[in-house]
Amino acid sequence: MEDYTIAVLGCGVMGTAVTSAILKAKFEPYPSKIICCTNSEKSSTELKSKLDSDVIETSYGSESNNKAVSKADIVILGCKPFMFKDVYEQVKGSLSGDQLIISLLAGTTIEELSIMSPYVAKVMTNTPAQFGCGMAVVSFSDEAESKYSDLVMKLIDPVGKAMKLPEKNMDAATALVGSGPAFCLLIMEALVDGGVRMGLPYAVAKESAAKVMEGTAKMVLETGEHPAALRSKICTPGGTTIGGLLKMEDAGVRGGIARAVEEAANISASFAKKK
Repeated sequence: MEDYTIAVLGCGVMGTAVTSAILKAKFEPYPSKIICCTNSEKSSTELKSKLDSDVIETSYGSESNNKAVSKADIVILGCKPFMFKDVYEQVKGSLSGDQLIISLLAGTTIEELSIMSPYVAKVMTNTPAQFGCGMAVVSFSDEAESKYSDLVMKLIDPVGKAMKLPEKNMDAATALVGSGPAFCLLIMEALVDGGVRMGLPYAVAKESAAKVMEGTAKMVLETGEHPAALRSKICTPGGTTIGGLLKMEDAGVRGGIARAVEEAANISASFAKKK
């Protein structure tokens, strides 16, 4: 696909995050135009200012959605999942049946999305994507896998890291990838609170906690070692770290976090069952 146009329907948090990542990346073939669709003139103006690029065009309102889709070779769905059917009704007259649909919607299946086109890529990413340090997992319809797999991965990989995954694993990915940043932020907040409780200024505690989590994640990625192996290297006999870890085990922190991922995955799976 050369000289192609992307329409982003619902350029909110995730739509903007993915678009921002694409704008910061360099790959071929690169989109010639990205039309970002929002629901109000105010949000459209703000978006145009935020996404400062010659390839960006903004629009708002249902009629503008129709026009954007009629010009698009690729449609990125960034609206809320419950809005999918309404958005489809708005734009179905502009769908050619040959467009590539990239969905960022949790709980919406490839089968449901195929009413727009047989070429469907279902993506689960997260908010750190807007800084180029996010994670994304991608599932394809059979038709999209054979024709557009390489292009989709080029478009999505700039969020930080993109990996292919069977759709049957998407609910677990929604929990770990999509909800995971919120779980990490709760842990970070607790580390900050502990530092402040023991006398650190808030600003120092916050930056220290953030860098600790950033550095720890990089250590896991760079070494490839199991987190447990790395953790054991930090513990000295009778030391501070093992003492703190035992307190966390007493409080059930490990089980609580694992169960949070389980619960989020179950809720994601329930979305499809309610339809």
